[in-house]
Amino acid sequence: MVEKVNFGLSKVPKKEKDKMVTDLFTSVSEKYDLMNDLMSFGIHRLWKDKMVKICSPQNGFNILDIAVGSGDIALRLLRKNKNISLTCLDNNQKMLEICRKKLIDKGYIKNIEFVLSSAENLSLKENQFDLATIAFGMRNFTDYSQALQSIYKVLKPGGKLVIMEFCNPRNKYYRELFEKYTFNIIPKLGELVANDYENYNYLAESIKSYPTPSKITAMMNNSQYINTRHIYLLGDIVTIHIGFKN
Repeated sequence: MVEKVNFGLSKVPKKEKDKMVTDLFTSVSEKYDLMNDLMSFGIHRLWKDKMVKICSPQNGFNILDIAVGSGDIALRLLRKNKNISLTCLDNNQKMLEICRKKLIDKGYIKNIEFVLSSAENLSLKENQFDLATIAFGMRNFTDYSQALQSIYKVLKPGGKLVIMEFCNPRNKYYRELFEKYTFNIIPKLGELVANDYENYNYLAESIKSYPTPSKITAMMNNSQYINTRHIYLLGDIVTIHIGFKN
């Protein structure tokens, strides 16, 4: 029997999701930053600032930014502390190119690597990273637990994983309002600005189908992370998960 996983609210064969997500982000890459600003009214910038503050990159840190996208977190990490080594990893070549260009344009060239890979199958040296980050990328993974385990292997003992992701608000009134916005406004905005209704409808569906924060924390615990916790940001629509390698 073919194993299936969520692709938004649809079920697709597990082996096909990775390519479907890659194709989706190739399609949205050119308007990615603009749409992030429009969809969140610019608030995503504050969320990302909060995440990097929690990351607290120290001198000499070796950092892995997973699902790096257009490089917003990577750029913030370098601005926070230029004395780090940074590996920017994404499963989409187009997004990696956009990230590379953004960092070069801002003057960041040294001690930066770019790796084309999924999070589930990291071909990186074990026990090498002080910090791993994922910002709004985990819900697009094919296998959450496998990704967490793969990341755990490449972290140093004591290394930290920080994940920021959307979630469905706990308050039913906020939740209803959030769902109306994500399902009714975001796809139409995508159609108007990026001429792409279908892929932005997927982004709305992917938030709804993503596991609850407590389930993600449980997955981290099951993957051997310790001192795990999560915090809610604005209106419960975003969470930041934190865990450490034992």
